[in-house]
Amino acid sequence: MSGDLESRLRRLDRRVGAPGLFLAGAAVLAGLWLLVQWVGAPAAAASGESVALGVALEDLELDLAERQALRDLVVRDFARAKTSAASLTKSRKALFEGGLALSEEKRLLDKQLEIMSLWLRLDDEGDKLHLMKGDQIAESLVLGGATPRVVGGILAQLPKAAVIVSRERFASPERPKSEQVGGQLQWEPPQVGTSVRASALGEFVLFTREGLVIHGPPLKEAEHEAYPHLCLSLPRAVASRLYLHTFIGTKMLLDGGPKP
Repeated sequence: MSGDLESRLRRLDRRVGAPGLFLAGAAVLAGLWLLVQWVGAPAAAASGESVALGVALEDLELDLAERQALRDLVVRDFARAKTSAASLTKSRKALFEGGLALSEEKRLLDKQLEIMSLWLRLDDEGDKLHLMKGDQIAESLVLGGATPRVVGGILAQLPKAAVIVSRERFASPERPKSEQVGGQLQWEPPQVGTSVRASALGEFVLFTREGLVIHGPPLKEAEHEAYPHLCLSLPRAVASRLYLHTFIGTKMLLDGGPKP
C-alpha cells in the first residue's frame, strides 16, 4: 500500500518540471501576499481607529474629571451660599429691627425736643395765643376776645406765668383731695359735689400749678361763674387745638411774665 503511494508520487514528480514548480511556488507566494494585503489594510485602519478612540477616551475621561470637579465646586458654593443667605437674612432682620429701634428712639427724642421747646405766649393786644417753638411762632390761635380773669369771687391775682400740670378731656370742678390723717392716707375722690360732670368747665380742660384753668365753653354758665378759679375760657375749636398740642409741663407766659 505504501509502495503504491510512493510510486504514484514519484510519477507525479516526474510529470511536473522545474518551471512548473517555480510557477506554482510563485502563485502560492503571490496568493499569500495578496492575503496579507487584504487582511493588513483593515487591520491598519482598525489600529488607527483604536488610537483615535484611545485619544477620545482620554479626552472624555479628562472632561468627566473636570465636570466632576465643577459639580463638587457648585455643591460647595451652593452650601456656602445657603449658609450665607441664612446669615444675611439674620443680618437683615437685625438691621431692620435696629432701624425700627432707631426710628422709635428718634421719634421719642423729637417728641421730647418738642415738649422741651414748646411754650405758650398769651397776646392780649393781638387777641391771640401763640404756640412757640423756641423763639419762633409755630402757630397762632385766635382767642375771640377771651382773656384771663378771676371767677367765683376768690381773692387772687392772675399769675405772670403758669405751668400745665393736668390735661383732661372732660373735667369736674370737684378735684380729688389727699392728706395724711393719723398716719393713714385719706383720699377723697373727685365729683363728690352736686355739679354735673363738665357742666362748669366744659371740654378740653388744662389745669395749671398756679390755679389758672384753661378750658372750652362751659355747658352751664351759672355753675361756671360759681366755681372759684382763675379762668381762661376759650372757643371750643381753640381749646381743642390747644389740648392736642400741649403737654404736662408746658409753660404759658401771660403778658408781662418772664420768658421761659
